[in-house]
Amino acid sequence: MLLLRRVTPRELRLCQHTYTRKAPFSASPCPCIRQRPNRPSPSRPIQTPREKDSNLDRDRNARPNDDPLPAPSQPRASASSPGRPLAIQQARESATPDTSTSGPYKQVLLTSKSIRHNPLATSPIHITTRTSKSYTQQLSAADKFFSSSPCRFLYSAEALRHHSMNNVTPEIVVLGSSNVGKSTFLNALVGQPKAARVSQKPGRTTLMNAYGVGPLPKIPRGLVPKGMPPPRHSLVVVDTPGYGFKSQASWGDAVIKYLQARRTLRGAVVLLSSEKKLLPEDKWMLRTLAEANTRTVVVLTRADKARNGWVETCSLLADVVQQEVDRLDQEFGGKWKDGQDAASRIYITAAGMESPGRLRNGGGIGGVRTAILEMAGFTLQETVAKKADTVAYTGPVVSFDDIEWRT
Repeated sequence: MLLLRRVTPRELRLCQHTYTRKAPFSASPCPCIRQRPNRPSPSRPIQTPREKDSNLDRDRNARPNDDPLPAPSQPRASASSPGRPLAIQQARESATPDTSTSGPYKQVLLTSKSIRHNPLATSPIHITTRTSKSYTQQLSAADKFFSSSPCRFLYSAEALRHHSMNNVTPEIVVLGSSNVGKSTFLNALVGQPKAARVSQKPGRTTLMNAYGVGPLPKIPRGLVPKGMPPPRHSLVVVDTPGYGFKSQASWGDAVIKYLQARRTLRGAVVLLSSEKKLLPEDKWMLRTLAEANTRTVVVLTRADKARNGWVETCSLLADVVQQEVDRLDQEFGGKWKDGQDAASRIYITAAGMESPGRLRNGGGIGGVRTAILEMAGFTLQETVAKKADTVAYTGPVVSFDDIEWRT
């Protein structure tokens, strides 16, 4: 028997208030799932339908002032994008955090074709692996240059007089302290695992060894000295004995004389170990290059040895090295470094993580390759081309008598 009880007015008002109150969650078809109501995100402006009028075509390309910043992982538009001033785009890019170095260290190092120091970064970490479209083309051209022809050992020299005669092919010298990883770096640079002998003992390299790199150059026969065969490579890379621990004074004398007297020398690559601090002998070598006004690329090696802390370790060392380089540049009149080219950057590499044949541009080797080719006088677009040594005068032609001499 069902018994019914009369509801009081107070209970009736309570039930009505309960059913008319708005719930913070909306019910889903599945009773075990609760979904949040669809609310506009505070970081995303509400888009309302626009009325069709005559000004629709005129306002279609206009960019709203409250347009949100794109995600860091999305590609940025080029500086020539219509409707976006260059100054505003640069401000947006500087405000965007750089997440290119985040992730498992092995994956980031192996897949990064260029790892370089960016002293203008707003974040505490001054290391970036970002590459633009034009820079990616330069990296591909550098990879083709170094892999187009096998590297070939040319000669060994104990002193300056033992170097082969060279008046045409540009030369790049590789410098570094003992056991800094020069042989491993050189093998990764030329893309061959056995180009230079790798040893765990410092001081194994006792001579200056020259290697021919790159494709067959197009050099007029008249520029080649008589009795000399034409060069078979476009670039010569010279490996040197290490300075510092277990080094000898005669090795240093031979290297210094080479830096001062070699006419075809176009630049130097100084290797610094990321596992150590900037040593006094490293400062001495940088000062020597600054005094000789030799273009220099500084490379931090063995970034993978710090494992997950490689970004912080390399960033701190690169900041110290950059301060030393800037100080030497100011001391010698500001003519040593050029802040507009790739050779002015500090690069980070991990050449020993993979065999050179598989590594190619990975491990930061690609960025060093582009800097070396730029120092040697090559232009990098879709292909690598040699710059002209002389520039023709295109101004007005005047007679000798019309020249005004100033005293």
